[in-house]
Amino acid sequence: MLVHAVINEKAGTALTSDLASVKSLIEKPFRQHGHDIIVEIVAPDDLTATIERAAKTSADVIVIGGGDGTVRAGARIAMLSRKGLGIIPLGTLNRLARDLQIPLDIAGASDALARGTLKKIDVASVNDEIYLCNSLLGLPPEYSAMRQLMRGKPFVERMRGYVKVISSILSSRNRLHITIDDGSEQTPLRVLSLAIANNAYCENPGIGLTRPALDGGELAIYASRHRSGWGMARALARAIMGRWKGDPHLQQFRAHDVTIRLARPHVRLSNDGEVATFSTPLRYKIHPKALSILMPASDQ
Repeated sequence: MLVHAVINEKAGTALTSDLASVKSLIEKPFRQHGHDIIVEIVAPDDLTATIERAAKTSADVIVIGGGDGTVRAGARIAMLSRKGLGIIPLGTLNRLARDLQIPLDIAGASDALARGTLKKIDVASVNDEIYLCNSLLGLPPEYSAMRQLMRGKPFVERMRGYVKVISSILSSRNRLHITIDDGSEQTPLRVLSLAIANNAYCENPGIGLTRPALDGGELAIYASRHRSGWGMARALARAIMGRWKGDPHLQQFRAHDVTIRLARPHVRLSNDGEVATFSTPLRYKIHPKALSILMPASDQ
């Protein structure tokens, strides 16, 4: 297998490591397992162009080293070029990497991928923009926007920003009027937040916010109808502990495609942790097994 790895030099561990050592940690396990590999460590501004260039080569798999936003950009290009995608998680949350059970260190992730196999997983989209994990509407994008704004800032300044936005979210009672239209029924709701996940989260106690299946072919919609941010936060804490059931203010839906209607012409969404403004209505779709992903072998 020919692998072309593109690593964000400003992401996570790579930011504080010797770049030659990072390159060696990635190359060594792939070559030990019989793969040919090219590793490029590039500045954030050069990531997209480098990934696009890698997609035009004879590489079988493009391995992306970065956070969730970088992985999403790589997935889009991999899908268009029909390449496999690998992930070396270097972000803060590493949502998809955790669902795939990829180790969160460079050496461990590289070894797991070098011994891994390609598998098809689902991709979701909103207004034709893809995402891999979830799309959030309402209060959560406020926190994601603050995270983006605080990147690279001094620690004290970051903490002040986080405290400010969390306090604002917890005290908020600003609910949105939305209509969920799945093509057969229209459901009007007032929500603090709405999460549209690419496949459902596990509801077993002690598992946390993970998706046990990434190829189930459905969107999972979670509507927070809580009266305040405090209520939503308590619901999130219960969800992380696998205690979804019994919350009368959390409404769930399943769909293959769904339209979210709002009175306003534009709305901010957080897609895989990256905030952007979208025109309404919001048209969500699931794309079954649209992405070939390199994942650890089942015996690891």
